[in-house]
Amino acid sequence: MDASLIFRRTLAHRVAAALGLTLAAPITFVGCGAKVVVDTEDTGTGGAGGTSSSDVSSSGTTGPATSSSTGTTVCDGTGQPPSSFLACIPDIGESCPSKEEAYGAVAESLDICSCLRSVDVGPKPDPSGNGLCCYDVTIETTCAIGRPLLAENGPVVAPIEAAQRGWSEEALAPNLEGLSIEAREALAERWIRDGLFEHASVAAFSRLALALLAHGADESLVRAAHEAALDEVRHARLSLSLAAAYRGAPIAPRGLPEALSLPVGESLVDLAVGTVIEGAVGETLAAVLAAEQAERASDPAVRRVLTGIAEDEARHAELAFRVLAFTIAAGGAPIRDAVTQAFREAASRLPSPPPEPPLPAEVAAAHGHVARGDARAAFIRAMDEVVMPLGRALVEAA
Repeated sequence: MDASLIFRRTLAHRVAAALGLTLAAPITFVGCGAKVVVDTEDTGTGGAGGTSSSDVSSSGTTGPATSSSTGTTVCDGTGQPPSSFLACIPDIGESCPSKEEAYGAVAESLDICSCLRSVDVGPKPDPSGNGLCCYDVTIETTCAIGRPLLAENGPVVAPIEAAQRGWSEEALAPNLEGLSIEAREALAERWIRDGLFEHASVAAFSRLALALLAHGADESLVRAAHEAALDEVRHARLSLSLAAAYRGAPIAPRGLPEALSLPVGESLVDLAVGTVIEGAVGETLAAVLAAEQAERASDPAVRRVLTGIAEDEARHAELAFRVLAFTIAAGGAPIRDAVTQAFREAASRLPSPPPEPPLPAEVAAAHGHVARGDARAAFIRAMDEVVMPLGRALVEAA
């Protein structure tokens, strides 16, 4: 029995035991009839991201797009469906460049999970009044699984800079022998992307803790939400430390002002539905993917990091189901029905797996990354074997 199968089976039964649930039938394992309806064009909207794919964008709509890393992400048609976005860049000449001339600068301004499909209209006046050059553009996003920090227009992450602030100072030493400068930078970019989403998840769990307090949750749930936020601090530090080792320079996130202005959620149903999408689905997929990556990684430092992250994300998935049990107990049938519908919608689509780094498959796998097809298969197994059986048992027990 492979390690990833053991991980999924252990996770499912661990959550069931924690909630006193009896799974009505043996968990269906791969090859036994998947219950997840998968969009054949890989344009999922449910699942980990927690938003419609048309809603997912970089970190603002009326100001300059967040710059998160060097280089630009190439649109390969495998991300979320295209969405509209107002991108603003500094005016570096006597006048704003034409939309054709602005393409490169706009592409470089986008955050680490976005790529530029086209510059459609512009230049336009800067609505912020800061004298920037703005353009209506079409972007494609490949955003994170797990519990993202969701703003009005989708997940947000902080920009980065080469700085020492404790975020990349873990003593990690992946094997760099035989890696070209280009390969090292590609690996650094991938770990930066992961680290920035882990960093943003600190705020997402803090928001969860506030929502739990607002709705009178037990002490154990509030404490677990704060402990999960500390886990994410560690995950960000580990991921960015690996990135710094590959790049050979320190890395730190800059400010994330969205964390101060995001709504907590006004109702119990908001908490319940968000927990299905971001927690029960998102954290489970994150745990299973990390376990798959750890199983294939041959670099000892990378494997150690991924193994720890997988275990932590599994606890976060368990917390999500505990939160759902609390919301159903507190809100009764209306919450149960909303949770049922949220699981049904989550099962109908899958989020897009992370983009593949431009590296030979064996090099990428050795350093913690799996092919998109393998990641997608892992998502299907996670939904079929863990998320949906647990969701069904939870609702039926209510």
